[in-house]
Amino acid sequence: MSGWRFNWHKDYGQVYPRVGWSEKNEYTLKPLHVSHSGDYTCTGLKSDIYSRGNEKVKLQVSALPTPKLTLEPQSPVYVGETVTLKCEVQSDRNWKYVWYEDWSGNVLFESDENTHTITAETHEKYYWCQVKLKDLSSQMSEITYVEVKDPPLATVAVESPQPPFYAGETVTLRCDIAEYTGWNWYTWYKDNQISRQNSKTNTIPLPYYAGQHTCKGWSRGRPRNSQRSTSFSISVTALPTPTLSVQPETPVFTGEEVTLKCEIEPEGVWKYKWYKDGDRDVLSQGDTNTFTIRGAAESHKGQYWCQGERADRPTSSQPSRRITLSVKALPTATVTVESPEGPYYPGDEVTLRCDIAGYTDWNSYNWNITGHAGDPVNHKNNQTITITLPDKINQSLYTCDGFRYSRPHYSQSSDPLSISVRELPLATLNVKPQSPVFTGENVTLKCVIESLSGWTYKWYKESSRTPVSEGNTFTIRGAAESHKGQYWCQGERRDRPTSSQPSRRTTLDVKDSKPKLTLSPDHQPFTGDSVALRCELGVSSGLVFYWYRHTQTFDPVNQTDGNSYSITSVKVSDGGQYWCRAGRGDPVFYTQYSDAAEITVTERPKPIITLKSNRTEFFSVEEVSLRCVIRSGEISDWEYIWFRDGVRVHHYSAYEINPIQSGRYTCKGNRKHDMKPSEESDAVGITIYSEKAQAVLSSLSQPWLTEGDSVTLSCEVRGSTTGWRFHWYNTAPYRPELAQVTHESRAYSVELLSDSIRGAGGSYTLSPAALRHTGVYVCRAERGEPAYHTEFSQPQPLWVTGLSLASVSIHSNWTQIFTSEPLSLSCGVQGNSTGWRLRWFTGRGGESKCPTDWRSETGSSCSISSASPSDSGVYWCQSESGEQSNPVNITVHNGDVILENPAHPVTEGDPLTLHCRYRYQPSNISADFYKDGTLLQTSTTGEMTIPAVSKSHEGLYKCSNPERGESPESWVAVKDAGISMLVVAVGVVIGLLVAFALVILLVLLYRSQKAKGSASVTSNIGPQQSNSHSSTSQKRVLGGAVARTDDAVYAEIELRDTDNNKEEAKRGASMADPLYSLLGPVKSPAKRGASMSDPLYSVLGPVKSPVVSDGGGDGSSDVTYAKVKKFKHRKQDSGGPVDVTYSDVQIKIKPLGSRAKPVYSEEEHVYSAVKPGCSSDVRE
Repeated sequence: MSGWRFNWHKDYGQVYPRVGWSEKNEYTLKPLHVSHSGDYTCTGLKSDIYSRGNEKVKLQVSALPTPKLTLEPQSPVYVGETVTLKCEVQSDRNWKYVWYEDWSGNVLFESDENTHTITAETHEKYYWCQVKLKDLSSQMSEITYVEVKDPPLATVAVESPQPPFYAGETVTLRCDIAEYTGWNWYTWYKDNQISRQNSKTNTIPLPYYAGQHTCKGWSRGRPRNSQRSTSFSISVTALPTPTLSVQPETPVFTGEEVTLKCEIEPEGVWKYKWYKDGDRDVLSQGDTNTFTIRGAAESHKGQYWCQGERADRPTSSQPSRRITLSVKALPTATVTVESPEGPYYPGDEVTLRCDIAGYTDWNSYNWNITGHAGDPVNHKNNQTITITLPDKINQSLYTCDGFRYSRPHYSQSSDPLSISVRELPLATLNVKPQSPVFTGENVTLKCVIESLSGWTYKWYKESSRTPVSEGNTFTIRGAAESHKGQYWCQGERRDRPTSSQPSRRTTLDVKDSKPKLTLSPDHQPFTGDSVALRCELGVSSGLVFYWYRHTQTFDPVNQTDGNSYSITSVKVSDGGQYWCRAGRGDPVFYTQYSDAAEITVTERPKPIITLKSNRTEFFSVEEVSLRCVIRSGEISDWEYIWFRDGVRVHHYSAYEINPIQSGRYTCKGNRKHDMKPSEESDAVGITIYSEKAQAVLSSLSQPWLTEGDSVTLSCEVRGSTTGWRFHWYNTAPYRPELAQVTHESRAYSVELLSDSIRGAGGSYTLSPAALRHTGVYVCRAERGEPAYHTEFSQPQPLWVTGLSLASVSIHSNWTQIFTSEPLSLSCGVQGNSTGWRLRWFTGRGGESKCPTDWRSETGSSCSISSASPSDSGVYWCQSESGEQSNPVNITVHNGDVILENPAHPVTEGDPLTLHCRYRYQPSNISADFYKDGTLLQTSTTGEMTIPAVSKSHEGLYKCSNPERGESPESWVAVKDAGISMLVVAVGVVIGLLVAFALVILLVLLYRSQKAKGSASVTSNIGPQQSNSHSSTSQKRVLGGAVARTDDAVYAEIELRDTDNNKEEAKRGASMADPLYSLLGPVKSPAKRGASMSDPLYSVLGPVKSPVVSDGGGDGSSDVTYAKVKKFKHRKQDSGGPVDVTYSDVQIKIKPLGSRAKPVYSEEEHVYSAVKPGCSSDVRE
């Protein structure tokens, strides 16, 4: 560094040298201080050249740290605890730690560790620390004082009970440790042995656990342990002993009162319990210390002892000593009769004596008498007593006992002595005959006393004590009214008893001897009833009753012991007059005859059950009416009872009922005024079905028909054939007033057919079938008044193919498609499809609008982008006037194979091609083709062709592939070739009509121009204008003669002259030469009455040439208008045509001045053969 000089700057101020420059390139700081901190730079100078600026050097000087001394655990600590001192410096240098203790200032030790661990001793100390780094020492830490305390002292306390303690008690001790809580467990010691752990309290039984008890505690916190407590002494004090005494001294006598006394010190605080023998069950307990036995008995013998209990401690005393109680029986008294001996009667005097064995010094006697009214005893306290027996019959009991002043004071009562008082002998009174008696009859009364002897008898009447007679028999001869009254008797004798009891009193009643005859029932009986005749006399016993019929003779029809005579099942022959009388005694005493009673017997009516209808089978809710007809009296004279299967039906009680259950019904009646029953009717069995009647429409084996076929629909009611009238319906577009039918979840609107009456018998025939018959048919039946209707039948589709202007157009032109393929249908109608709508019958039901989910493009067109199997069904077109197209059966197939076949009938002679189409192309495209289930052929190309079809080819076709399966079946219809030609012819006729319409339009335009400018348009129509499109070219037929053919279609054009001024008649125009457009074989219109086969005429009228008048003229004519007439030609009886449609066009010619007019022969006819077309107005 030769030649350089330096100076140093700190924080932009020069620090060395203070002034100027230094030769040294070093700057030394010693001793280093905090104030030396800053940014240092140096600058060099050589030959007046300064060095470039150098980087700053940052110097940071820190002051020596002051350590922090911490203590764990915090002071104070407890003797024996481990204490950790930690000297902390906020620096990561390699410090050495110097430790100091107390105030001596001497180093305790140096260490690289910043912690120092000590064990707490019994006295406190002071600690501090310092850190050193090489020769540098830090400040001293603050001095930390370590306070050392003794652990807390445990104390044993008594929770309960408080001393003194008695044997049998349990004592609860508690370990308390002052100043601290949260001790986790405790240890208990008895006589320095561990007795229990964990619980703060210690419950001990006495006397087993008496002794010295200590405890200590342990905690998870600080302090960890307590000091062990001082000893707590538990000693046992003896229980008090009761003193037991008894009064009187044992033994005691039965019946005496015994008192036992239990005394325990201190008195007044005890409850006393008494025990007997070894039984620990308490005999008695209470607050008093005595136990009294009132009326000692044998059962009271035994050992007695007592024990005291109290609420305070001690809670019980010791048991007392036991005292044995002996009980002796009292002496027993005995009652005897001194006089007299029995038997005893009312009023007798009897003397009784009381004796008591074992003791003689009895001071008094006590007598007890039961069953003796009043007090009949004299000298009751004496040993003997005299009693007077009661006047009535009874049984009395007599007992006695004694009393003395010494023990025993009482004797036992004697056994009862029974003295029975017999009743006096009873006098029995017999009367013959029994009362009442009849005037003039003899009566005997007899008095009998069966016991004892020496009796005399006396008779008394009413209440008089004066005898009316003596002796044991008293006879009244010829009883009269004066003998009525009560009679009784009594006996008397010298010895005991001196009299008998009086007899019962007998009332003697004297009655008239003419009986009264009554009938029960008292009205006219039916045969089979029971009739009871009763002969009433007021007397019944001892009588025999005699019964007479027709005459009063000694030969009765019957005699009975009772006063009634019953005829259990009367007959008409049992009717007549009846009498009765009675008799008794020997000889017999007869009463008078009764008055006569008349019995009239009539035959019992038998009801007949009638039905309101002549049927016995009914359906649910159909009215059922049964009547119970009794041809006796009026309906209101009877109450009606009905039975079903022999069991009464209580809720049916009217003349006419409407049962709701099947069964065999019978009825009978009870005549209201006497409740006499009729016989029970014969049974009428009825069957009532639980379901409503169901009409069933027989299924057609083939619902596809061709016009002209015949078909018969048959309807019946399931399970019933009687009384039904049938109605026929066709499905129709929905209208609110139409009936709604639901079948298999499909809903239809149905309309009654106008000719439904044709099928009222159950069969509805369509012959011949026509296109308009296409549709879905249902039927139902009714019967009764008011009418009961069955359910509608299941629908029966009927599809008719034939000639029609309209057809169902299918975009694919075949009737089978796969699911999810599009389907578009429309009504194709020649000319105009206005007013035509698509109708259908599928799995969705039947309506006249597009099916659900389809899109309606026009009124006659429907489409769906993705068809489903429910779209399968039959579709057809129908006009507002009811005209219909051929139906088309479309199948939407969910499988892999379908058959492509023509959608419409194939014309006879035309080829037919069937193609088997696949959803997924198979490896082998060959197919088997079937007709009506029979294999026709196997094609390797999957296609089959019939070159020329015939009617025999009509049927159900299908195809199958070995890989993909088989297609559904489709119906292929074949139509006649003639019909096809006819359809074409009709089309040509329509074309001609349109051409004529154009001509007329031109004429009208011409006339319009002429009216404005007198211009004229001439139209010459000649026979040469007819065109022929067949092998039969133009022909002229004169005189209307035509060659004979089977089928002919005519287009007849009639040209007529006309004039705006109506001048045709003046000119005498002669019209001739009708013009025909031949639509097939020609047949003259003049021959229309002849036999023809389906001719179709388009009549354009005979074309007549205007005859040129004598005045000349050019013979021209003007066509002013064309009038088209349509009419039908009905089928002739001779088998002529079925349907003929005429189109009559009248073309009238107006003269045009003097122009020459063409003249045509009236006989000239021009025919033009036209290919047949389709007629739109074919009707049957």
